[in-house]
Amino acid sequence: MAHNVAFLAPVPTFKGGAERCLFDVMRNPDVTPLLIVPAAGPLSEQAAREGIPFQVLDFGEVAALRRPIRPAGVGAAASDWLRAAHGLNALVRETGVDLVHSNGMKAHCIAALARRIGGAPTVVHLHDIALRRTERMVWKGLARAADRMIVVSRACWPDQHLPDKVSVVFNAVEPGITQLPPRTPDGRLVVGICGRIHPFKGHHVALEWLHAARAAGLDVVFRIRGEAAAEDRNYQEGLQRTVMRLGLEDAVAFEGRFDSLPAIYGGLDAVLVPSDTPDPLPRSVMEAMGLGLPVVGFPAGGIVEMIDPGQTGWLAADAQAFCAAARAIAALGPQLPAFRQRLADTVSDRFGMQRMHRQISGIYAGMLGR
Repeated sequence: MAHNVAFLAPVPTFKGGAERCLFDVMRNPDVTPLLIVPAAGPLSEQAAREGIPFQVLDFGEVAALRRPIRPAGVGAAASDWLRAAHGLNALVRETGVDLVHSNGMKAHCIAALARRIGGAPTVVHLHDIALRRTERMVWKGLARAADRMIVVSRACWPDQHLPDKVSVVFNAVEPGITQLPPRTPDGRLVVGICGRIHPFKGHHVALEWLHAARAAGLDVVFRIRGEAAAEDRNYQEGLQRTVMRLGLEDAVAFEGRFDSLPAIYGGLDAVLVPSDTPDPLPRSVMEAMGLGLPVVGFPAGGIVEMIDPGQTGWLAADAQAFCAAARAIAALGPQLPAFRQRLADTVSDRFGMQRMHRQISGIYAGMLGR
């Protein structure tokens, strides 16, 4: 029996991996989805292309809330928060959905309140790590208010003990969905940093590592693929100044944003994910692994749950470890086919789409007693 699920999104646009994961979840063959967005935009347009119906729910001042969560901001949005919760419950009654699945912090707050005032069973899907005490309190409050909580990695839950109603479900990619054309060897190690340019993503750390690697005689170059949001443009400009200060102009290229996997990852020998601020479950790790590319990740957040060091990738917390990983990747040579097979097996078993759909369907069934 299909589950009729209303998916509540906090934004109308594709901000990052959370929105891509939302569509992966809505494509579950066990689900009849309804997308609810705060405004029409790219998310609703994509839903229409895929035949997914959508509704618009005005978030009011709740849409203006940003991390870090501050009491003053919550207070200013309180009346709109309650109004949006009532509006969500009205939509749920009108459309006859079985449960609500929220996908981002503003959506979580509305869905949790809607549940507390008589709304449908609710699952909160967390894609974030609580970095501050106030956020840890919010996470625990959401877990109490909702029927179930999904976290995309164990790192997302702020305590050592995982409550029974909180489940770890890794995001997913389709293994072998595309193949990259082989790169013509030229003696260099071409490393990509792929995704949003943001201070949390550690690009500034990576540039220092690259400087150390080249000083150590390693012919490594970076291809930075992605762009900064308007509020992060100063950070990107600072990175470009760092490139000049370190004399890396010939070793670093800022190539902008690409949308297709072959464009994002094509021409690379490896991918670096230097998120020194804990990252919940970087999609770039899964995508690169699914394409057979070695990954070097900073050992923080969900990255340590994704990579088996020396077997399916490398962890690096400093320049010395990055240099060691670069040497190991360059030396793979005839071992590369076996390494890529391990990557394919890992992606299929740990990050496969069917696995994610099966786990979430099981959570829905438990909530609805089916």
